[in-house]
Amino acid sequence: MIIPSHTPEEVVREAMRDMPAMWNKMKGPIDRLQRRMRVDKTLRMTTLLEEYRSPAGNNWLIAMLPTKKVLNIAPFVWYRGCDRNYRAARIMEGGVCHHISHHVFEQYEERFNRTVCGLTRMKEFIRRNMAFGTEYCEANGEVRVGVTEGYIIGRWVVPHQVSQLITFVNEGQLFEDQLQQMRRLDEQRAQSIRPARLPGGSVKPWDLPRPAR
Repeated sequence: MIIPSHTPEEVVREAMRDMPAMWNKMKGPIDRLQRRMRVDKTLRMTTLLEEYRSPAGNNWLIAMLPTKKVLNIAPFVWYRGCDRNYRAARIMEGGVCHHISHHVFEQYEERFNRTVCGLTRMKEFIRRNMAFGTEYCEANGEVRVGVTEGYIIGRWVVPHQVSQLITFVNEGQLFEDQLQQMRRLDEQRAQSIRPARLPGGSVKPWDLPRPAR
């Protein structure tokens, strides 16, 4: 069970142990949504959140985005730290897991969602920003994540496995080099929701030479 004093690495480890129970619980909701997708085209590109509390006591928010050909799923586990602030982690088996600090949700509140309810704010962030595009810097371990409403800066906790996301910046505050990177991350996010793509599996360094087009 995830407890308030856990580190980001420990949160991810506990969530990974809980994944079989979460996927087992989600079989029914996923099957029902896939049947609805075949007859209701209005569901396309609208993110739905399924809430689940596992027998281990972990709180899950499973974001599901139906497209024309595939149902994209991104599981998030959330908890409250020792300071009672909300934190979450985007859990990807076989990909990079991102732990989202409470600072990200507070900065998101300042820019997009001024609500007194931290839980509602966190859910809204996940619903609107479930798809991640990720690049990292080999030189200093910095990680940058592009989401629908902005850009998140963090660092590796476990290189190429777990990152800690700390600072949320909306697109209007980015410098030119960051805007260029944001466009690459947008393209990566768009590719991640296509069939035969593993969400969270395409993570690239930005400080290495890129192939000429």
